[in-house]
Amino acid sequence: MSGLALKPIPRTTGNDMTVDVKQVYEEISADEGKVLHAYFCSEHHKTVGIGHKVLETDPESSLDIYGIGADVTDDQRISEDRCYELFQGDIQIAIDGCQKIYDSWEELPQEMQHVLINMCFQLGQGGLGKFKNFKAAIEDSEWQRASEEMMDSRWANQTPERAERLRDRVIAVSTGGF
Repeated sequence: MSGLALKPIPRTTGNDMTVDVKQVYEEISADEGKVLHAYFCSEHHKTVGIGHKVLETDPESSLDIYGIGADVTDDQRISEDRCYELFQGDIQIAIDGCQKIYDSWEELPQEMQHVLINMCFQLGQGGLGKFKNFKAAIEDSEWQRASEEMMDSRWANQTPERAERLRDRVIAVSTGGF
């Protein structure tokens, strides 16, 4: 990421912890991948950067669509700065979604907040909100049960590697190993 200085953007929570956006950027970009040109995601939406669904109002709506590994001219690419800008907006949507889903959001450990943001980034608020038993386990701070509930889902079957990585992080919270 030459030339791009990623700075954590503090998102304060009630327990004096913050969501470390730089850390979440690194985690989610590893899960989502980063493509600096327009492509179709697995859901057949025009996408750019780190899983950003291109809206008609986005300047990127005029970009041509290429395959993920395509050799693309500079005029069909976005910059690293623009990628991070789009990510910041998308991550704020995920944070806001989590705050609406979880009544105890402000009291959750930062690691749990990061896991939930990652899931909400992928699934959206509506998708994550459907994990009723998982939500109950989170609200009860029952991390081991939460790790089991998150794996009992279509999401875990569809993206097993990501689900297992996130589950392992939840287990680490339960054992104090994060």
